[in-house]
Amino acid sequence: MDNLYLSIAIVIAAISLIALIKTNQLRKKDLKILNELKKAKEALSKSVLYHGTSDIPNYLFFMQKLMKVDRKFSQFHVSLIKLGKTPVFDSIESNQDTLTQLFKEVGKACQPFALALHDSDYMVMAFVTHDTGSDQQEAEAKQKEILDKLPKQVWVNNTQVPIDYAISSMSLTGQSSLYGIDKVQRRLTFSMKYALESQTGTFFHNEKLYQAEMYRKHVLLKLMNSISFNPDDFYLVFQPIFKSSDIDNPKRYEALIRWRNTKNLGPKAFMPMIEDKPELHSELTKIVINQIYSMLKIKLDAHEKLKPIHMNISAKLLEDESLLAYLKKVIRDTPSIAAFITFELTEGSDLKLSDNAINTLRKMSNLGFSFAIDDFGKGENGNELLSSRYFNAVKIDKTFITHVQDKAAQAPRLDSVIKTAQQSRKTVIVEGVENRFQYEYMKRYPNIYIQGYFASVPLTMNEFLSQEQDAA
Repeated sequence: MDNLYLSIAIVIAAISLIALIKTNQLRKKDLKILNELKKAKEALSKSVLYHGTSDIPNYLFFMQKLMKVDRKFSQFHVSLIKLGKTPVFDSIESNQDTLTQLFKEVGKACQPFALALHDSDYMVMAFVTHDTGSDQQEAEAKQKEILDKLPKQVWVNNTQVPIDYAISSMSLTGQSSLYGIDKVQRRLTFSMKYALESQTGTFFHNEKLYQAEMYRKHVLLKLMNSISFNPDDFYLVFQPIFKSSDIDNPKRYEALIRWRNTKNLGPKAFMPMIEDKPELHSELTKIVINQIYSMLKIKLDAHEKLKPIHMNISAKLLEDESLLAYLKKVIRDTPSIAAFITFELTEGSDLKLSDNAINTLRKMSNLGFSFAIDDFGKGENGNELLSSRYFNAVKIDKTFITHVQDKAAQAPRLDSVIKTAQQSRKTVIVEGVENRFQYEYMKRYPNIYIQGYFASVPLTMNEFLSQEQDAA
């Protein structure tokens, strides 16, 4: 019996030993797998949170670090730093050693809570405190402190070169509605263009300025949509132009563009938005031309008498060959209508016509179109423009008559400009006649034209057509 128990004990011991050996083997195998998983995780983390194989954290690393902060009582100062107002590094890969060294120097000098290289042009930095009483003055001082601590030279291709910086920054609390790294990034990127333009190379975020720009972009997007896909969103009103001796019978009209939009924005608000967008400006001008031509064609087909219609045009559009081609296409069936369309070129302060623009003026004149100098008297090139044979009319800027507000008022500058314009033997129009004193002042010049709300407000298309039918 004892032998039996001994045999069982030996078997159990053997099984236990085998199980122990197997367990150790499995543990070693599991540990190996766990180590491999850990290495893979670290490698993945490295590739996601760092630039390539470098030790430089990227923007995602920066975001993750800030997201771990207890937001409730925290104050954040975040800066976007441009590494040289003029680009210094063409890429991260080819300048990895230099950028690594720069990153270390910046971290040591400034000691921010979070620091990352956004790309080869930008670095992003954040400071976090529990002092929620920071004001803009303190934040701007922080900006200057950062700028003073940044390295002023770097090694690029074995050459030491100077480096300047531009910094856009903003401060916010963890409870702010602006908290969110995507919101912060958009604002810092917006502010950077002002930092680059400033003498100090710094700019502290202005939320009102940012919101105004976002609103402008929103309106511009809708405006682009209307111009490109819904030209019927635009319509014309017509402001009569009278002889100063007779304000009962209009002799000419100026076509003024209006845009149907939910914000009820007028041309003074939306036209400046497309001044630096020649394609949009050109397309909108074509919409106006087409509507004027269509209206004149209706009147001509009805055997009604036509009167000249003025419209504004940017001198820059005269550089656009497509405008001339469009005009030829529009009047192809009824070329006589061209004689009743006058383009007003805004003189401004620096209107100078290039050889290409003058060539376009010549070709448009040959088609029958007329030209006027708008805002005459404001610029320095008035007399030079008056000598041009392509301008048939002069419209004197309204600023010359605005201060005539009573019966005794005198306007010597207006008198001088009128005299200069009359000597050119061109049609003279004074705009901005808004009250009776201004009208009475202009009556001393019986052979010139006036335009303004005193004589008539702009007329809708129906009012314009009705008035012209009654006059006929």
